[in-house]
Amino acid sequence: MLHPDGTPVTPLPDLRFTEVDGAALGLSGRRLSFMEAGQGPATILCLHGIGANSTGWRFVLAGLSDSARVIAWNAPGYLMSDPFLAERPRAEDYADVAVALLEALGVEGPVHVAGSSFGSMLGACLAARHPACVASLTLMGTSRGQRWKGEEGRAAMLAMRQASVAEGGVALARTRSHKLVSPTTGPLVMDLVRNMVAATNPAGLMQAAHATDQVDVVEDFAPRITAPTLAITGQDDVVNPPDVGRLIAEAIPGARFLSPEGIGHLPEVEAPAQTIALLRAQALGDR
Repeated sequence: MLHPDGTPVTPLPDLRFTEVDGAALGLSGRRLSFMEAGQGPATILCLHGIGANSTGWRFVLAGLSDSARVIAWNAPGYLMSDPFLAERPRAEDYADVAVALLEALGVEGPVHVAGSSFGSMLGACLAARHPACVASLTLMGTSRGQRWKGEEGRAAMLAMRQASVAEGGVALARTRSHKLVSPTTGPLVMDLVRNMVAATNPAGLMQAAHATDQVDVVEDFAPRITAPTLAITGQDDVVNPPDVGRLIAEAIPGARFLSPEGIGHLPEVEAPAQTIALLRAQALGDR
């Protein structure tokens, strides 16, 4: 089976698990889950969006495994990773868990971070908070967080999030998946997106929603990012429109911004061949 852009739809790697110091990280337990493929001198850490998980990185896991170790995490509260104890964790808490995951997996040296949506916000936080850990940063469906929207806008977003998951992940997939992709998206990609979103745990999503509510990437993280950064926002992205991604790129010293046509909020699923090529150039220097 092939993606519409010709990329093979290969089986996902097995879901794997590791232990971290959950008490020190504010987690309810010690377990984190992830998917992994490949090996090599470079490591790419993939951070998923608020309604996603490691399965959204299936094409990147397969497409870059020939030249890098690719690790796609499941954030606390996602796909059997133990959640935070706090109802309102901070972006910094997620970034610290990501560092703990890398340490638990024996990763040495800086990694190349690819973040999608909520994961892009976490990637920006990680690069600002732990600069020695990040060799390059690629932001997709680039998120600014919610604080800049003001009290009324933030309250409306949290209420929408709560309502969207009130009936569980399958209902979330049924009602929200179409918002994540371009209107031109075909049935194969829509099926992949729905299956990914359906795995979402409502409690995990709401913890992530509270984290985004507290953040403005432009003010909080962008000025402190020193890693080479590429921000990618599809022209059809209605979740985080191109103007948002462009503003974030302008706030990060030396960052580049791209806005491909015919892509919505999920370049890694909608346009895997293009995304893999961009990641190869950004993270591995294959231009």
